[in-house]
Amino acid sequence: MSDVIKVLAVDDVEANLMIIRGCLKGDSFELVTCTNAVDALQKFKEQYFDILLLDVIMPGIDGFELRKLIRATDPDRPIIFLTSMVEDKNMTMLNQITWDANTYYLNKAVGKKTLIQKITEVVTTYRRKLMEHKYSDQMEEERALAGDIQKVLLPNWCICNNDVLFSAIYQPFMHVSGDLYEMIPFGDSKYLFFIGDISGHGLSAALYMAAVQSWLKMSLRDNDIKIHDLMSRLNKFFCEDLQSRNYMTALAAIVDFKNNHISLHSSGHPGLLFASPSKKTVWMSDTKKGSMPIGWMPDAEFPESENFDCDFDDDTIFVAITDGVLDMQNEDGQTMSEDELNSLIQVQLDNPNVVALPYRVKSIMAKMGYDKAPDDFTIVAFQKRSGKKDFLERVIQAKLPEVDKVAQEFSAITDDLRLATEIDLCIREYLNNVVIHGSHDKKKAPDLIYVSIGRENGELVLQGAERGGKWDITGTRETNDPQLFTPEGGDAAPKKEEEENLFATSGRGIQIIKAITQYVSYETNCGLNETKFVFNKRTPAS
Repeated sequence: MSDVIKVLAVDDVEANLMIIRGCLKGDSFELVTCTNAVDALQKFKEQYFDILLLDVIMPGIDGFELRKLIRATDPDRPIIFLTSMVEDKNMTMLNQITWDANTYYLNKAVGKKTLIQKITEVVTTYRRKLMEHKYSDQMEEERALAGDIQKVLLPNWCICNNDVLFSAIYQPFMHVSGDLYEMIPFGDSKYLFFIGDISGHGLSAALYMAAVQSWLKMSLRDNDIKIHDLMSRLNKFFCEDLQSRNYMTALAAIVDFKNNHISLHSSGHPGLLFASPSKKTVWMSDTKKGSMPIGWMPDAEFPESENFDCDFDDDTIFVAITDGVLDMQNEDGQTMSEDELNSLIQVQLDNPNVVALPYRVKSIMAKMGYDKAPDDFTIVAFQKRSGKKDFLERVIQAKLPEVDKVAQEFSAITDDLRLATEIDLCIREYLNNVVIHGSHDKKKAPDLIYVSIGRENGELVLQGAERGGKWDITGTRETNDPQLFTPEGGDAAPKKEEEENLFATSGRGIQIIKAITQYVSYETNCGLNETKFVFNKRTPAS
C-alpha cells in the first residue's frame, strides 16, 4: 500500500478548496477537488480515495446527503466534515455527524498542521483496519483450505470392501478439526480402527492430527502387533518427536473380521459401543479399563491389563464417538447422557443401516434439541460385511460410467429376464438422477453413492445413500413425507400432467420407477439422502 494519501475534497466555494490545496501540497498527498456532490460521487466511483473532506452546506445535494450515497456502497471509508457552522444548543450538527462511527469533524478555521495531523491519524487507523481485515480473510481462506486438505486425509465417509462396511459423519467446530479416525487394513482380514480427539482447535490441532495419521499408517508393519504396545509407542512419538504441548484422547482397536475378535485400548476416550440387531442390545466396552490420554507423560506405559478383548457376532455394529457428541447442548445448556445415546442407537436396531446410522443419530439429536456444537463432532459406525445370499452392496463414485457398471452387476442377481430389466431400469433412473440432477450445486455434489439390493421379508429392495443435493423424487414439492408415491395414485401421487412434464424434462423417469415398484421412500438426515425402492410383488422371485 502506497504511503501517499489520496484525498477527495468537496466544497462549493473555490476559495475553501484553494486553502485545502495549500495545506496538502507536497509528495505525501494526492488531492482531487470537486465543487458539487454529483461530480464528487462520480469521482468516488472512478477512483480510490483514502479519505474524503466534505463541506456540509452545498446547493442541491449537501454533505450529509452525499455521505448517505457513499455509505450505500462503502460503510467504512473515513470522512471528515469541514464546516464553519455554529452549533446550536441542541447539538443538532454534532449529532448528525457522529451517528457514523467513521465520520469526523473539523472547523474550517483549522490550521495546516492540525488538518494534516487529523488526516494522517484517521487514514493510518483506516489502513490498519483494512490490513487486519485482509489478514483475517486470508487466514479464513487458509483455514478453509486446511479443512479441505484434512477431509482428503481422512478415510472416505463410506467404505465397503471384502471385510467391512464403514460410515462416518465428521463435522469440525471450525474449518479444521482435532478429531481423527482411521480404518487401516493389515494382515488377514485384520484392521486397525482408531479414533482420537486432539485437545484444542484450529490449525495446530489439525497438524497434530495429520502427523498421527501418518505415524499410524507407517507403524502397521507387524501383523502380531499388540494394541497396548501401539498406544505406548504413539505416546512416545506424540511427546518426544512432536514435542507436543497438546494431548489426545484415543481409542484404538485391532478388529479381526475373520475370527470375529476385537482387542481395544482406550486412552481417556469414550468407550466403543456394541450394537446387536439380532439381540436388540446395545452395550459399551468396559469403561473402567483404560489409560491416561496420549501426551500426558512421556514415559507412560499402557499395560496389556488395560486392554479390552471380546468376540462379536457377525451382525454386530460398532459405534465410536468423540467427546463432541456428548458435548452437544440444547438451548438450556444441557448435554446428552451416554444412556440417551445408547437409546438412540437402540432405536436404530429396528431398521439397522450402518451407512445411515451416524447421520440418523445426529439428526435425532438435533430434533431432541441437542443442536449447539461447542466442539468437533464425529460418529463412526462399522460392521462385518454381510454374508447374506442374493445380497449385493457397493460404494461407487458419482460418475455415469460407474452407474452403468453397477446396473449390469445388480441386474445379474436374477435369471428372470423381466425382473433383471426392471432392476436395470430402476438403478439407472435413480443413479443417473443423483449424478446429473443431484449435483447441479457443486458444493452439494455427491462424492460417493452407496447402493444395495436384496430381499427383505420376501420383497426385493433397492437402497441408496448419498450426500448430494436434496431432491424430491416426484419433483413437485419439498416434502418431509418419507413415502413419495403409491402405485394406486394415493394422496402422495403427483398429477398425470406433472408426471409427463417430469419425464420429459427432469430425467428422473418417474413413470418408469412407479410402474415397476410398490413404493419409493426418501428421507434426508444431516445431508445424507436415503432412498428405498420396493419392487412390485407381482414380479416373480428369482
